[in-house]
Formats: sequence, structure tokens, C-alpha cells
Amino acid sequence: MSQGIYIHIPFCRNKCSYCHFLSFSFDPPTAERYTQSILREIDLVSSSKEAKEIDSIYFGGGTPSLIPAEDISEILKECERRFSISDNCEISLEANPGTISSENVSAYRKSGVNRISLGAQSLVDNELSAIGRTHRAEHIQESLKQLQSNGLSNLNVDLLLGLPNQTQWSWRHTLEALMKASIKHVSVYMLDLDEPCALSTLVAEGKLELPGEDLVAGLYLETIEFFLRNGYEQYEISNFALPGFECRHNLKYWMREPVYGLGLGSHSFDGRQRYSNCRRMGDYLRFLEAGESPVVWRSGVTPDQAMQETLFLGLRLTRGIDWEALKAAHPERKLSIYEASLRALSDKRLAEWKGPVVRLTPAGMLVSNEIFQMFV
Repeated sequence: MSQGIYIHIPFCRNKCSYCHFLSFSFDPPTAERYTQSILREIDLVSSSKEAKEIDSIYFGGGTPSLIPAEDISEILKECERRFSISDNCEISLEANPGTISSENVSAYRKSGVNRISLGAQSLVDNELSAIGRTHRAEHIQESLKQLQSNGLSNLNVDLLLGLPNQTQWSWRHTLEALMKASIKHVSVYMLDLDEPCALSTLVAEGKLELPGEDLVAGLYLETIEFFLRNGYEQYEISNFALPGFECRHNLKYWMREPVYGLGLGSHSFDGRQRYSNCRRMGDYLRFLEAGESPVVWRSGVTPDQAMQETLFLGLRLTRGIDWEALKAAHPERKLSIYEASLRALSDKRLAEWKGPVVRLTPAGMLVSNEIFQMFV
């Protein structure tokens, strides 16, 4: 089984009001120490792992496009030295509008980056302002043109559904603008304010108002129809792609394939256990500069946990779960309870069975978090 590498770059220009991710303001001296620590961690990880082929590398953040393109190149060169990288490796890098130039795009291409994920969130200015984004819709369009004109056409755009000021008209405007830009992949995430953040405080104080749940649900179902009508495939709850442009790296998470996480707070799965790095920058730098592993948590995955993960991760995918294959890998007596629950969901039209395959319906995807609680 091929493996993936995730590399966390935690630096941003500013903290968006809805953000729960592990990120900090960009500081060049710290960023340089951080890059050197990533290089040391690559050496540590590669020396302790079985030599397997790597067919996906993903720079996530934060805003990886903030650090010098030369640092991205240096990290990839070290990966090539220490791992077996497949010839057709998918190498993705997250970027924000306004951080793209012909110079860094050219450097990315030369270093092997072949996929860019642009954090647009919306193509409507008052929605962007409401969530603290520093870019505007015109900057998104400029970044997309800059990427495509410099030969990087395998692009994903991230969008958020349920933003303050969002209406049916504004959401349709965003989707139609992406169609005109010929984007290969779009990720549509629901705004999540379950954890405290600046935006949740503004909403609680009545300073900003979110669109109603019924409107958001209707827009999500409309989004599915919109992309299918325009030739995209919905292959996961939040992800739509033209045929052949599914994100190979993210599929690894949903299919429980090994991914090694590098960098601050990164999580790893080697097929037998899950483990994660420390979350404090000072600790991470000290560990690596002393030649020590930054891993601070490990947990083996029991057969029951593997079964539960297969269920709630597999149901994220529109291909669903082959129940007969699942029974061949796990005790049928333990699966019988889950099967009964999924049959009940089918009666409510939240799931559907086609032969041995079960998957969520669009209505089921809307309440997927509640459904997944059955398996945790």
C-alpha cells in the first residue's frame, strides 16, 4: 500500500475569525527555524519507517504559500532523498489569494508541486469581510489566473457555506464564478462554530447573523445538483471534482491508508497506530533541534476501533461501503447492530442500500455528524 506525507505549515498573515486550526502570525526568523526542524523530522521519520512508496505529499496550514518558495523546494528535495517518491506523486500546496505570484508559482512547479488548493471561502466581498478574510473576490480571480497562466491548472478552491450575509443569490454567484474559471476541484465546507472563536462571539452578541439552517440545508442540496449538472462528481460529503481530479491525498484519510504527519500538531497513521506531534511551537523546535522526536501521543488501533473508523470514514465517500467485504474483515456479530441502524436510516431515506453497498443519501449527508455518532 502506498503512503502519504502531510506537512503542516502553521503561519498566516492574520487569524480569520472562524478559524480553529493551529496557526500563528508569520514571523520570518521562526519560519526559518521551523523549516530546518521539518527537515530534521523528515530524517527522523524516514529512518524509523519501512521503505514504502510515497504517492501524495500535502502542504497544509496555515498558509504554506507565505513561506519562501525555496523552503518548499528544500523540503521536497529532502523528501526525495529520504523516501521513495512515485513518478506520478500528487504534491499539493495550500495557498491564500494575494500570496500568489508568477515567481513563486514557477518555483513551485520546478520543485514538483502539481496541485494548488486556494482558500477562497467565498467570491462575495461582504461575506469575506464578515469572517475577517484580508482578500477580496478580485484577488481570488487574479490568483486563479496567475496559477493557470503559469501552468498550474490542477486547482482546488475551498468554499464555506453558512457565512454571515450569505444568501441564495450570493451563493449561486460564487458557484457560477468558479465555473467560469474552469476549476477542477471544489471543496464545500459548512461553517462550524462549535468551538469558541472570534466569529462565534460576534454571533452570540448579535453583532453578526448567520443564515438559517433551512436555507443552508437547501443550498447544500442545490450545490450537489449544480456540480452534477456541470459534469463534476461528488465523491465525498464536501468534495466535488471533474473525473480524474479527486484529491488522492485526502482519499487516504477516508480509506484509512497510511499518512505520516510532519510539523507542529500533525497526526499520523501507519496502519496499526495513530500518533501526533506536540502543539507548542517552542516545544516542537526544541525537540527537533535536540534531535528528538516531537511525538507526544500514541494509541494503538484495536480491531473494534478499525471497524468503527471504516464505517464513519467510509460513509463520507459517495461510493459507500461494501458490507460483504466489511463482514469478511470483521466479526459479523459486531456488525449486526450497525447494520440494523443503517437499515433504519434507509427507512428514513437518510441512507440507501444497493446490493451489498450502503451509502448516505444527500439528506443523510446533511446530518452526517449525528449519524457518525452511532459508530464512535
